Amino acid sequence: MRKYYRMGAMAVALWAFISLPADLAAQEGDTLHLLREIRALKEQVAELETLKRRIHELEARLSAQAAREEQPAVAEAAEAPAESDSDYLDVGGAVRFNYLYQDWNSANKERGGDFDLDTFRLNVDASYKDVLLSAEYRFYGDGAGGENYHMLHHGWFGYDFSDSVQAQLGVTQVPFGILPYASHNFFFSLPYYVGLEDDYDAGLKLVYDKAPWNVQLAFFKGSEYGATNSERYSYDVVHADYDGDGFNEYADEESNQLNVRLAYTFEHGDSGSTELGLSGQVGQLYNSISDANGSRVAGALHLRSSFQRWNLMLEALRYQYNQDNPPGLDDRFVVMGAYDFPYKVARAGNIYMIGLSYALPVNWGPISELTFYDDFSILKKDGKGYADSRQNVLGMAVSAGPLYTYIDFAMGKNHPWLGPGWTDSLAQGDPAADDEWHTRFNINFGYYF
Repeated sequence: MRKYYRMGAMAVALWAFISLPADLAAQEGDTLHLLREIRALKEQVAELETLKRRIHELEARLSAQAAREEQPAVAEAAEAPAESDSDYLDVGGAVRFNYLYQDWNSANKERGGDFDLDTFRLNVDASYKDVLLSAEYRFYGDGAGGENYHMLHHGWFGYDFSDSVQAQLGVTQVPFGILPYASHNFFFSLPYYVGLEDDYDAGLKLVYDKAPWNVQLAFFKGSEYGATNSERYSYDVVHADYDGDGFNEYADEESNQLNVRLAYTFEHGDSGSTELGLSGQVGQLYNSISDANGSRVAGALHLRSSFQRWNLMLEALRYQYNQDNPPGLDDRFVVMGAYDFPYKVARAGNIYMIGLSYALPVNWGPISELTFYDDFSILKKDGKGYADSRQNVLGMAVSAGPLYTYIDFAMGKNHPWLGPGWTDSLAQGDPAADDEWHTRFNINFGYYF
């Protein structure tokens, strides 16, 4: 047994001896392969280290260059006086001319229309350390009496208490309805002609404007020029003590007026926004003959929405005057004045307006945009036998840098500016117009600087 064991052991030893060179050769081949991989990896690591050093070198050079560039700017900033970015002084204005053709005016039709100077105006706007100034003065062509006339459009001092709270003191815009205008055209809408669009009075106004809210509260002691002068921009109740057009010592005037306007804006992303608003106005109506105070009240709901190139305006309002006139006077109307001549206005009524516009960008020489619009408004009066007043303006506005042009096809029924009658159109109606529509083709173009 031992003999066979020894023989097996010798055979195994002999096989191991014979196989040893082959195993060593295989191991040597694996080792060389591993060495090559290690060498290749080391070379890649060396390349990475070179790249890292290069990156650090470039970053260091960039930091040094930035530091050198910042040093002069810091020095200049240290030497320059500290000024607020909000401090400014802007002086500007406009020169406007007007062409008109009236279908009810035979002399105008025979001449083929009339072309005149409309307005020359100057504007000043300034700010210094949160103190504000805004003023505008206007000069007009022939007034109702055939003479040139001029007036303050607005003028107020203000103060910015914060980015969202501002106070204005002086002749400032009355916060009521759609601001700044409830219309797209040159003629505004019917609320303007009864003193409820783009109206300006003398008093104090507080404005809170922080999205999505705009809240305005104002107190006006009186109208901007008192009650004896109709030479003004916006319509107010005025005195009329002559008999030529049926007036007989109407001596009412506005005083102690309180306004509140709330507006909330819904954003539509990049497409536009919609503003919903509520306005209220109350005040006294002092009569200098009876030495007594009547009252006046107005309220409005409005919507103004922009969506891409479209703009929509909707407004519904109610107004009412409660006079304390001397005995014998007709209480169904008040006398209002602007542009140097008064007329009658129904003492109470409802006004509804809708306006739609579309802005089309163009590239026609200096012309950059055309805006097409149609604005309709109606005044439904309370007075018995008083005919409604209507206004519709279809037109286009042309923007060309500092030049801005309105081209309007304006139609009116019982409207003092769009028909043969003046005094009675906004009260009982214009008897000369026979309750018909009348048309005025108007082109107003101006250079704004």
